[in-house]
Amino acid sequence: MNSEMEKHEMYDSIIENLPIGFSMVDRDGNITEFNRAAEQITGFTRNEVIGKSHLEILHGFQDENVCPLFKRVLKKKKRTISAETTIRMKKGDFITVEVTSFPMYDEEGSFSGGVELFRNISEHKRKERERKNFLSMFVHDMKNAVIPVQGFLRRMIEGKAGPLTKKQHEYLTLMKDEMNKFEIFVKEFLEFSKFEAKKYKLVFKDIRINDALKNNIERVKLEAEKKNIKIIYDVSDDSTVISADDTMINRVLMNLLDNAVKYTKPGKTIEVFCSVKDNNVFVQVKNPGATISEKEVPFVFDAFYRRGKDKGGSGLGLTISKKIIDMHNGKIWVDVTPDRETVISFTLPVHQS
Repeated sequence: MNSEMEKHEMYDSIIENLPIGFSMVDRDGNITEFNRAAEQITGFTRNEVIGKSHLEILHGFQDENVCPLFKRVLKKKKRTISAETTIRMKKGDFITVEVTSFPMYDEEGSFSGGVELFRNISEHKRKERERKNFLSMFVHDMKNAVIPVQGFLRRMIEGKAGPLTKKQHEYLTLMKDEMNKFEIFVKEFLEFSKFEAKKYKLVFKDIRINDALKNNIERVKLEAEKKNIKIIYDVSDDSTVISADDTMINRVLMNLLDNAVKYTKPGKTIEVFCSVKDNNVFVQVKNPGATISEKEVPFVFDAFYRRGKDKGGSGLGLTISKKIIDMHNGKIWVDVTPDRETVISFTLPVHQS
């Protein structure tokens, strides 16, 4: 008997001291438990909510689909992990909360209700929105500043502002080259900010993946030839058609091939492979040389990450590529072989819903 009482007291103590909101409901959705953290988050006291409808108290209306506890637990007896929803505070304001909920069963195995664990993430969401808006405005402002500068430099190099000395022409050409690099950086940053803000929507169409690969290989061949680099392309089925966003997939292929040419040493050979397996297309770009060390592998898709002593580029190419592949429900990864070859691979579903 004492053991049961101790267990009950320990249970109450744990629930009461949880650092997150705890709300338990019966099968009808009426609140049976409400801890101290839940009181602090919502402004309601335990006595004010016990026996009341969870939906009415915390959501303010009767739409069960907005509440993970009702939608998943009470209706389907399934758990929910890290879902986002809004709840109403006592003073009437709505806040965003992250919710984990799960069903409860009694000793006989009968469904008895559910539990919801929640925490206030309104401030986090506000800062996230501000950060995304700042990124977008910042990049647009940079882009607007770059375009006229490039125009003036071009006109000066062409002599439209008067004759130039050899040294002046040399300096202005260097400035123009650097501005071109900066423009590429701004464009990548702008693209990255769109993905971060989830403003880019994919436009699916049928793409012959073999043609896309061949076209992008042709685009990098000139740079490859300058370094005496050979590109070998092997495809198992040249008729494979995938459903994807044409612009975005070509962006990924161009990023991977550009990187391969950039980091492969002169006189080496880049290998590109494409096949189809289990209704997924598999693409692999292999370039020789220790361009990525094993300790760098976990970080190569991080924004602004640059390999080793590399000071060029924005560090966003692989980050953007991963976001694009993720949006297509695919996977992308990096391997370093025992022969010190860097292999970047990705898969894409052949068909998309």
